[in-house]
Amino acid sequence: MTGTRLDRPAPPTARRQGGRAATIVHGAGRVAAVAAGALVLGGLTSPAQGVLPEWLGGFANSSGGWSILVFALVLTVRARPALSAVLGAVAFVLLVEGYRIVSGWRGFPYDEPFQNVFTILGLLVGPVIGVSAALLRASSPTRRTLAVVPLSTVLVGEGLYGLVVLDQGPGAIYWVLQLVLGGAFLAWGTVRTRSSVPTWVPVVTAGSVVALSILFVVAYTALPHLLM
Repeated sequence: MTGTRLDRPAPPTARRQGGRAATIVHGAGRVAAVAAGALVLGGLTSPAQGVLPEWLGGFANSSGGWSILVFALVLTVRARPALSAVLGAVAFVLLVEGYRIVSGWRGFPYDEPFQNVFTILGLLVGPVIGVSAALLRASSPTRRTLAVVPLSTVLVGEGLYGLVVLDQGPGAIYWVLQLVLGGAFLAWGTVRTRSSVPTWVPVVTAGSVVALSILFVVAYTALPHLLM
């Protein structure tokens, strides 16, 4: 008498298909989580502009503040670099859309859907911020160190831009705070791996932030003229 083997392992093809399906489901879940979080946080920045104290109000309407939110959202879902690039773009674009939607509800119309200049900037910068968030958990100490460059650059660069070009009043405190946060993040990123990376890695990391921050100020200063 013969019976059916119920404990027979699944064939390799079925296991691969099951693995791909699980990967797709997990990826879709991460995209949904980041998208929802970005819409909510972007929406909150609209009323936050009138609620936060004057010296901190810039956080709700600055590239540095929104880059922190994008970085945190992508870091939280712990995705791989390729997916994190997509998540960074999604997060940045939907932060803008969340802000636009809530501002409209509050009686302050803000551009057409997906047509704001920050949407374009988000599509360019978001993937870089997303990948850097993923690399912050990389097994390579060199990659973990270099991962702090993008966010540190935005914080330091916009802080310099704010102090040099924009606000010299109470709002200047926020730009100083951005500079401090950018410098602190850079220092943390280099110090935590100093014993496991070659000497050139922290030097290149710090030098890149300085050079790119200056380029950030130049680009931001030229941006209004390019849009005219």
